[in-house]
Order: sequence, then C-alpha cells, then structure tokens
Amino acid sequence: MCRLLGFAAPDARSLADAVGAVQMATFCAMARLHDDGWGAAWTAGDGGAVRTQRSPRSGHEDPALAALTTATPARAGLVHLRLASSGMPVAPENTHPFLDAGTAFAHNGAVKPVALLEGLLPDPVRHRLQGTTDSERYAALVRHRAAQLGDLAAAAASVVAQLAPLFPSSSLNAVVLTARELVVVQASAGARVPHEDFDASGLAEHELPTGHRTGYYQLWRRRSPDGTVVFSSSGLRTDGWEPLAPGTVVSVDLRTLAERVVPVTAGAPAPAPRPAPLPAQGRHDSHERADRAMVGT
Repeated sequence: MCRLLGFAAPDARSLADAVGAVQMATFCAMARLHDDGWGAAWTAGDGGAVRTQRSPRSGHEDPALAALTTATPARAGLVHLRLASSGMPVAPENTHPFLDAGTAFAHNGAVKPVALLEGLLPDPVRHRLQGTTDSERYAALVRHRAAQLGDLAAAAASVVAQLAPLFPSSSLNAVVLTARELVVVQASAGARVPHEDFDASGLAEHELPTGHRTGYYQLWRRRSPDGTVVFSSSGLRTDGWEPLAPGTVVSVDLRTLAERVVPVTAGAPAPAPRPAPLPAQGRHDSHERADRAMVGT
C-alpha cells in the first residue's frame, strides 16, 4: 500500500513546480506513514530515456527525496512512497518504480497470492524478475501485454480486466511512465483500506494524511491552464481536482498532453494460471532501513 504522484507538462519543470510547493511538501510528509522506501521516474520527453532513482530508506528521513522533487526538471515524472505489504522485505530490488524496457511502473496495492500472479507470466518474463513483490509481477504482466498489443494503456486495461476477477480484494492502482506516455490506472473497487497499518504507525489520528480512512485508494486529477496535468493518491488538498472514475485507465500523450480514457472491460479472459513457488519472504523490520543503500539508474 503506497502513495502515487505523477505529472506531465508542456515544458520541463520539477515535480514541486508542477504540483505546487506546499502540495509537494504535503506529499513528501506522507513518508512518515509510507516509510518503507521511495522512488521516482522522469523523462525529458521527445523520446528521451526514462530515468529512475530509488531508495529503501524512508523518504521522511532522506533529503534526496526533497532534492529530487524540487530540483530535477522533467516533462513528465512520477513519485512513489512505499508502505510494504506484510511479509514483503524492504530492499532495493523491491522498491518502486520498476524500470524495464524503458517503462517505469509504480503500484499501490497488494495482489495475493503472489504465486498465482507469477503463474500468469511466461517463463522468459518471469526469469527477468529481480525482487519478490507482487507489484513487480504486475508490472511485468503489463509490459508483456503492451508488447503484444502495441498499446500501453490498452494493455493496462486488459491486464486489470484479467486480474480483477482473480484478485477481487486487491487494488491495481498504478502510474506508468515511458518516454512518450504517462498512464494512470484507477482500479481498486474491492480493496480493503489498511486501517491496521495506520493504527500501528504511531501517528495520532489527526496526523494521518487527509482522506486515508475514507478514500485511501482514490486517485485524483488536476489540469492547469497551461495544460499541465497531475495525478495523485489521496492525502493532498483536492480543491479544483476531480476523482478518477472507477475502472478506468488514463493515458497522457507527452507530445501533445492529449488525454485518452480506456475503460476496463471484462473482455480479457485470464489464461489458466501456472503454479509458481512463493518467493522467500522476510519479516519487515523498519529499524534496518537506514542501513540500506540508495539505488539509482
């Protein structure tokens, strides 16, 4: 369970410039709760490479997060704050976003059992996996489907339609970035809010981010007069924002900033899952985070 923030703009700017300095500070402050690592991806657009920076340290304790969000210009980008699912190790290879073949993928949710999800992957795709998370496997399935369809947004909608019946209580919310496109997935109708994680965080009720008890998985969209579009998980002030409709995939063309909405339909039957062994899982220990190194690409 995590926080997502993504943007696309007509010219290069920092995330803080795109969303606003106060809102950016509010988002980064959510790392007090979502404290199992952070990561970002960005691109200059025009077909340039997607770059990432990831750390398994809490963003609340890591000045690199504030530096990146305020001083890294990009035409489009995303930031992810991780709240690890129970049993999933906090480690560099499990830190979002997952970058492969020029596509960066960040997820908010838990898709279990992981073995069932992994069983949907062809062997060549499965052999490329580096970590143990369900999110990396979800990302790999979307990339594989995109290679088949030639359309990232349609691939994301197809995969969500496939996974939703298999994992009806999972959130499949995601932000995906390539050098040409920003894709946002709102698909979390049956997901359960992780109240127990909020209760165990040590934060007082008034310290919890806005909307976490009542709309944790809702994604929001705001478009500025200059065409800049921002998408965010709950936790920010949403005056002037609009909620994304359930079961939708939004694609933003980085060249034109034109948006395309692809509805999630039931038109993608799931192939018979192949059993796959559950990855070795370690017990989450937040006190070890500060000793782990930052990973960048």
